[in-house]
Amino acid sequence: MVLNRLHIVVVLIALGLGSCSLHTKKVRQFHLVKTYEVETQGYLEPSGLTLWDGEFYTVSDKQDKIYQLKFKQNSIELLPIISIKNDRNTKLDFEGITHDENYFYLVSEMYFQILKVSKDGKSQEWMPKDELLKRSGEQVGLFQRRNAYFESLCYLGKGRFLLGAEREPRGFVHYNSKTESTKAYQSDESIYPSAQHRSTDFTGLSCGKKNYVLERNAYIVSELKLKHGKFYESNGWSYQHIIEKPELQYQDMKYGHAEGLVVKGKKVYLILDNNRNPHRKQKKNTNSLFLVLKK
Repeated sequence: MVLNRLHIVVVLIALGLGSCSLHTKKVRQFHLVKTYEVETQGYLEPSGLTLWDGEFYTVSDKQDKIYQLKFKQNSIELLPIISIKNDRNTKLDFEGITHDENYFYLVSEMYFQILKVSKDGKSQEWMPKDELLKRSGEQVGLFQRRNAYFESLCYLGKGRFLLGAEREPRGFVHYNSKTESTKAYQSDESIYPSAQHRSTDFTGLSCGKKNYVLERNAYIVSELKLKHGKFYESNGWSYQHIIEKPELQYQDMKYGHAEGLVVKGKKVYLILDNNRNPHRKQKKNTNSLFLVLKK
């Protein structure tokens, strides 16, 4: 009888270890292809990333502009190509950028809206016209912490968008601009452990045949799936071993910095918003980083 009980305990432990093993297998490691320093000049803070016709574009939460990335040998210059018409009393706090066939779309964290901008910058229009996106998120408990609102967006096709709510709690709002309808999801739980004293968060989205989300505080890019009315993380890849290399570390590593994400086949591109924090090994260097990774 004692042997049977012992056998049961061993089986239960084995099952438990097996489930842990399955959990850890979900996270693979990225390979670093190349690192670029982004010439942010001490005031630009890249916050979002999109790839359109072979060119990368970003926005900043401190400037009302769209920037094109000009690649040099080991660095990137940010070229302001479109100035945003700001008729409001504050900075527009752009945190994400995406596009369709004809327009850029920028998400404003401050105003819970998307700005539709033609590629030449001449046409600029806010959508939706009211606080529909904010109300939708609030109904499922999002946007409880100040300055932790929309941090990313991506275009899903046919006038549909997915917007990522940053943290505490994190989640998503699906927006159909053709029908002016929304559906919000709270997705605070994660299958990946974040660093101690860090909240789970979403800071970047990349959509296509497969959808991916950037989990800044866990140093992970994961495949995002919708099942039974709930978003969940699937396959995940970690870049922690890369960003913690001594030559890539910043002085303040309490939280993650990556905010812009583009996934193109096996290649993954990240841009960092280091909040003008200096590099650990170069105390006067406040440049951001652009990482080219491979699955």
